[in-house]
Amino acid sequence: MIDTRNPARPSKTFSRSYVAPELQAHLDQGGTFEEWLAGRTPIASMARISADRLSGDAIGVARQHKNNARNAALHNCTVVVCYEDNNLTAAKREVVRPAFLQMIKDLTHGHEEETGIPVKGCIAVERERVYRLPEDFIALQDALSMNGSGIFIEGRALLSPVEGDAPIIAGPGWPGSVESEVGTIRKRTRRSAKDRAEEGGVPGSPRRFGWLGAEKRHGRLNNEQQNAAEWPYLVQMVKMRAEGRSWGSVTRWIATQKDGEGNPIRTVRGGRWSDQGVKAIITNPAWWGGRILNGDLVRDAGTGEPKLGEWEHADPATDGVGYETWKLIMSGVQSTALHRGMKQAPAAKAAGREVFRTGKYKFSGTLRCGRINEAGEICHSRLVGNAASGRNAKYGDYYRCNDPNCKGVGRQVASVDAYLEELVLSYLDEHYADTEPSTTPWRGMEKLAGLRVQHKKIQDSVADGEVDWDDVHDMLTRLNRNIRTLEAEEQEHLAAEAKRNLLRGWRRESWEGKDLAEKKEVISHVLAAVIVLPIPEGGSDKAPFDPTLLKVNWRQPSHGRVVIAAPAPPHPHPQP
Repeated sequence: MIDTRNPARPSKTFSRSYVAPELQAHLDQGGTFEEWLAGRTPIASMARISADRLSGDAIGVARQHKNNARNAALHNCTVVVCYEDNNLTAAKREVVRPAFLQMIKDLTHGHEEETGIPVKGCIAVERERVYRLPEDFIALQDALSMNGSGIFIEGRALLSPVEGDAPIIAGPGWPGSVESEVGTIRKRTRRSAKDRAEEGGVPGSPRRFGWLGAEKRHGRLNNEQQNAAEWPYLVQMVKMRAEGRSWGSVTRWIATQKDGEGNPIRTVRGGRWSDQGVKAIITNPAWWGGRILNGDLVRDAGTGEPKLGEWEHADPATDGVGYETWKLIMSGVQSTALHRGMKQAPAAKAAGREVFRTGKYKFSGTLRCGRINEAGEICHSRLVGNAASGRNAKYGDYYRCNDPNCKGVGRQVASVDAYLEELVLSYLDEHYADTEPSTTPWRGMEKLAGLRVQHKKIQDSVADGEVDWDDVHDMLTRLNRNIRTLEAEEQEHLAAEAKRNLLRGWRRESWEGKDLAEKKEVISHVLAAVIVLPIPEGGSDKAPFDPTLLKVNWRQPSHGRVVIAAPAPPHPHPQP
C-alpha cells in the first residue's frame, strides 16, 4: 500500500491506496476473503481530482469511490482496493501519479502487491479520472491485457480497452484518437527482426581488469581466463558497491591496496584509479558471465534467462556475487553510458525516487525551519550549511533557513551535528542492531520469463519464414512494451529492496568508515525531518545550545513486507 501524506505537513496533494472499507471490516471480524467475495469479480476503484477545492478530508475522491462501489455491483463486481490521486492532474506528463502507477502494476500481476488481494479490473466514474494522456491509456490497456480480464467500467458502462472500445479523449500534446496514436507507435516500432547472439563466445575487446590477456602460444583468448592477482580485488569492489558503499569509497579502497610485494594495484593500463573507471568495471556484466548486445542482455532462447558466456566469470557459490548482485547494483545506476545501450527504466524516476545530495554538511536538508511566518504557518523551509566568515568566524559554521523571505532560524553546525548524530546512532542501535538482511522475491519473475520466451519464439518464426512479419508486428510491439514495463518494475523492486536492507544488520563501528555521502543516506532513511524552533523571546543568540528546540520526526522502521489476509493496524512512529 502507498501513502504519500506527511503528518508533519498536511497537504491536499497526496496519493494513497487501501483495502476497501467494507472488505477491511469483514476481515477484521474474522471473516475470509472468499466469503466476502461470494462469486463476484474483485476490481479496483480509481479516484482522482485535479484541483481539490472542497474543504474537508478528500471529499471529492471519497464520493467517487462511493459511486464506483455502487456501479460495480451492476456488473457482479465488487471493489476490493481503492486508489486515489488527490489534487493531481492527469493532463501533464511531468506530474507523477503514484496511485495510478501502483494500480497499473497491481493490475498487471492480478493482485495487490502487499496484501495479495486479487484485482481483475478497475472502475472509475469517468475515464478522465484514470487517463488523459496516450501513454497512460496504453499502460492501462497493457495492464488489463496481461491481467487476462480486460474489465474496465466507466460509470455504469462495461468497456474493454484491450479490444479498443474505450478510445481516449483528445488531450494536451496529443490531438486525435488512440487509434491514430497506436498506428504511429506501430510505424515507429516496425523494424527487421534480428537474432540475438546466443553462442556465449568470448567477445573481442581489450583486456579487462580481472582477466588475463591473449596468449597465442597456449591458444588463450583475451579476457578468457581470470587473472588470479586481480580477480579478488574485482570481486571485493562488486561486494562493496552491492552493500551500499559509494563509488568514492570503492575507488579510495582500491587505490590504497597493494599486492604481495608492496606494489599498488593499478588499472589495466597502469594508471591511477578513478570513480569512472571503477564504475565501468562494476557495471560491466562480463564479470558474472553476461553480455549486452543491441541494447539487451543476450538470453537463452528456451528459458529467457541470461546466457552465460564461455569465459571464466564469477561463481555465486564461491565468489558470493552473480547476476542478482549485478541487477541490484544497476537498479541504482542512472548514467546512460553505464547501461551500455540498454533502455533505462523510468519507473524509479516516476515513483519519485529520492536523490541524496552530498553537500558539505551532514544534516543540511534534513533540518527544517520552525519559525511562524506572516501567514501564521510554519515556514518549513530547508536549513542549509554556511561557512562562518568575518567577525563571526570564531563561532564556527552554521545552519540557516534557506528561504529569502524568512532567514529567521539558525544554529551552529558543531552543536547540532554532535547532538543529532548521537541521537541517530542510538536509534539505529535500538531498531536495527539485531536485524538481518532479507530479500523479498519479485512477484513478476515467471511472467517476465514467459514473455521473453514468447517474444523469442515469434522472432525465430519470422526469421525462419514460418510467419509473415506483418502478421505478428502488432503482437511483438505489445510484447516489447510489456517486457519493458516488467523490467522497469523489477528494477524498482530491486532498488526498494536495497533501500529496505540498507540499515539491517547495523553495527555502530561501521559508522566511522562511511564517507559523508553514505552517512547522509543513512540519516535520510531514519529522519523524516528535524524542525528547528526559534530561540524563545528574550533569549540570546549566544546562549548555550538547547536540544529541546529541535523536534525530531522519525521515519517508521522497515523490517520487511508482510502478506496479510486481515491487515493489522499500522505501528505508530517511534519516538527517540
